[in-house]
Amino acid sequence: MSPDVTALFERLRSVNEAYLNASSALEIHSMIVMDAVNDVFVNLDDPDYVIDTLLLTGKSHRRFKNDDFTASIFWVQSTFLV
Repeated sequence: MSPDVTALFERLRSVNEAYLNASSALEIHSMIVMDAVNDVFVNLDDPDYVIDTLLLTGKSHRRFKNDDFTASIFWVQSTFLV
């Protein structure tokens, strides 16, 4: 994970990069993200629910500046699906 990404997460800032994969804070956040993605996916037949969920997610991310979210912080590990 890049330093730009870990800087966004208060609980990850103090975690040594070598231990990030074992971080419970990272695991918890990853599960929250994947649960949100799954929730939207399984409810695609209910556009109002999807819109409300995405708006709520957006509101919870208001504290981040536009400069915080750049394409470079979104990466996919090549061994993810292996």
